Amino acid sequence: MSKTKSLNRNFIARNMGTIMSYVFLIAMAIVIIYPILITIMSAFNVSNSLYSTSFFPENFSWTDNFKQLFANTAYGSWYFNTFLLSIVTMILSTIIVVISGFVYSRYRYQSRKTALMSLLLIQIVPSGSGLIALYAMASSIGIYSSENATLYTYIFMMLIYTAGGTTMNTLLMKGYYDSIPRDLDESAKIDGATQLQIFTEILLPLVKPMIVVIAIFCFLGPIGDIIMPKFLIASMSSDSKTLAVGLMGLINDIKDSNYNVFAAGAVLAAIPPVLVFYKFQDYIVGGLTSGGVKG
Repeated sequence: MSKTKSLNRNFIARNMGTIMSYVFLIAMAIVIIYPILITIMSAFNVSNSLYSTSFFPENFSWTDNFKQLFANTAYGSWYFNTFLLSIVTMILSTIIVVISGFVYSRYRYQSRKTALMSLLLIQIVPSGSGLIALYAMASSIGIYSSENATLYTYIFMMLIYTAGGTTMNTLLMKGYYDSIPRDLDESAKIDGATQLQIFTEILLPLVKPMIVVIAIFCFLGPIGDIIMPKFLIASMSSDSKTLAVGLMGLINDIKDSNYNVFAAGAVLAAIPPVLVFYKFQDYIVGGLTSGGVKG
């Protein structure tokens, strides 16, 4: 009996690190999954409450909250506005980051280190600190006084998101380019390849995992952002809002809030990001685990 207890103690002592890791991962999984389950169950609960006495709501309905969402709000417009903003931002940011990362990695010029240091310094400045300046800029160029104020505001936000997404992502892309041996470039040059051919035919296929990762980051940024859209489009019509701003309006007023309709909208809003992560999970893992940031 004592021998068995001794073996058990030795086993626990040898695997204490593994046991603690599993305990931590299980605890984190509960912390992450529990709010998601509450939101999903609330989306099918018609009692206007985020909580229920049982896991499955007593007043369960597959469609009621979703019907109210589309009938009583401009959810379709919010959805279209948000994902159009995200897709355009993703395309512009990814193109800029792929090219700038290549330039920083493969070219050596006098102001290269200064430019890289500038990118790092820009990341230190909180994004919210420039909201007043952005609003003043938009107002000074006549965006809010024009007939197409909504369109121009969204173009303005696209440019802001594009610029904001190029700083850190450029450093990530540069690090991934740096992980590719420069011998490939030299061999291609010996064979007569131009710099453009090296970039498009040799390097781009090799950095595809990181391109996917950066594209996903740029796509998700505008979807979850509420501060800047609320600041810039606060005075516009309901149809002009983004998903985050529109859904927040459903629960702003405590007396007139509808938590279950909010949950239904949140569930629908989460579908595209979940599908993107599921579809490109192999690229995400490969992009984040391969390559390191080099000078």
